[in-house]
Amino acid sequence: DSEEGQGKRKIEEMNKYVETTRCWIQDISTADFDSILLSVTEDVNSSSYVKIDFNKNTIAKINNEDDEVVYKDGKQYFGCLKDEIPHGKGQVILPCGRILNGTFKGGHLEGTVRDVDPEDSSITEVTYSSGVPHGTYRHRRTDGQLLSYGGYESGVKTGHHLVVGTGGNSYYLGRLDTAGKLTGEVTYLYPSLDRAIVGHYKLGRLVRGQYRSLAGAVVEDGFLVIKLEDEGRGEVKYDPATFMRISRDPLVTDEYEDDTVYVEKSTTEGAGEGLFARKKIFGGELVSLFSGSKIWKDSNRKSVKYGDEEWSDFRLTLDKSVDLDIDPEYQLCSQYQATLGHKACHSFHMKNSVFREFEHPRFGRIMSVVAVKDIEPGEEVFVSYNYCVSLAPPWYQELWFKHCLVMGWDKEKIMDWVSREVTKWGTELEIPEFVM
Repeated sequence: DSEEGQGKRKIEEMNKYVETTRCWIQDISTADFDSILLSVTEDVNSSSYVKIDFNKNTIAKINNEDDEVVYKDGKQYFGCLKDEIPHGKGQVILPCGRILNGTFKGGHLEGTVRDVDPEDSSITEVTYSSGVPHGTYRHRRTDGQLLSYGGYESGVKTGHHLVVGTGGNSYYLGRLDTAGKLTGEVTYLYPSLDRAIVGHYKLGRLVRGQYRSLAGAVVEDGFLVIKLEDEGRGEVKYDPATFMRISRDPLVTDEYEDDTVYVEKSTTEGAGEGLFARKKIFGGELVSLFSGSKIWKDSNRKSVKYGDEEWSDFRLTLDKSVDLDIDPEYQLCSQYQATLGHKACHSFHMKNSVFREFEHPRFGRIMSVVAVKDIEPGEEVFVSYNYCVSLAPPWYQELWFKHCLVMGWDKEKIMDWVSREVTKWGTELEIPEFVM
C-alpha cells in the first residue's frame, strides 16, 4: 500500500472510533434511562448502607388528606402507604432538601429513582434495590446536560465512570474514590474525541500524564471501552493558575493548540498579535484554551471600568466569583504560551468564535474559544469581548458605534440608546463625530 493510502485508511478508522464515542455519549445523555442500564453482577448487600428510615415509631404526624407523613427527624413523605409504611409511588423530602421520587416496597425504594439535588436542582436517575443504590446512575443538569454516568454496587460507585468536564464538552473515563473523586488511571478526552491525556489521578487531580491518540473504541455491555496508542507524548501535570502565578511552566504549550492555532500579527490595525487557525476548524469545535491568573471578586465591588487600576483588556469572567486575567509580564508569547485564547482579537462583525467555560486536566476550570462557524486554515480567529460599552476603553466604544451604523441604526436610535446607557450606568458616553 502507498503511504497516502495508509494515511487515508488511518483517518477513516479514526473517524469511525470518534463517531462510536460521540454516539455513545449522545445515547447515554439523551436516551430513556431504562434503555441505558448497565448489568449488575453482584446481589445487593445492604449491611453497610444507611437506608432512609421509615419506622412507624419515628412518625410525628400523618395528614391523610394530602397523603403526607412527617417524621421526627424532619423528613416528609408524600404518596401511597401500607400499614403506615411507604408502599407504591411516592416522594420523600429529606431534611437536607434532597427530593427522591420513585416506587417504595415495604418502606424501601425499588427500581428507578429520581434524586433532586437542592443546591443546583440537578437530577440523578439511579437504580435502587431494597432501599440501596445498586445499578446504573445518570446525573444531569436541569437543561439535560450530562454530568456523569456509571454504576453502583450496594451503595458504592464502582467500575468505570464517565465524568463530564465543566463546559459540557470534555470527558473523563476512570474510577472514583469513596468521595466521588477521580482516582487511579484516568483518560481525559478533548472535545474532538481523537486526542486524550492519560495519567494517574489522586483526589480528582492529575498527578502525571501524557498525550495519547485514540486507536479504537467499542461499546461493551453498555459502557465505552477505548484503546489508545501505546506511545505517549510529552508530560502533563496539574498546574492551575492562582492569584500569585499563571503557571509553573508558562512556556510549555498544549498539544491540542499546537495542532489547531498559531499566533502572528493581527489583520486588525493596531491590535498587535492575533490568533489564526492552523487547520480547518468546524463550527462548534474547540479552537483554543484561555487560562489566566485568578482574580477573586468582591461581591460589593461595582463593575470594573476602563481607567480603574483593576482594568485589563485581557480580563475575562469565569464565574460570579472569579475572573481570569493575563498579567502584563505574560502578554507576549515569549513570556507565556501555555494557552493562547487571549490572543484572539475582538470584532463585532467578523466574529467567528465565542468564549465558553472549559475544563482541562492541567489547568483545571478555565475558559476556551469555540468556533461558531467554519474557520479556514490561515483565517484569523475573532471573538466579541462583550464589554459593557459605557465602561469600555475608547477603542471599543468607537468600534461599537461603527457597528451600530453597520446594523443600520440612524442617529436618533443611537442617541436614544446612549441616553438609556447613561441612565443605567451613570457614566457619560461621548458620541463620535462620524455618527453626528
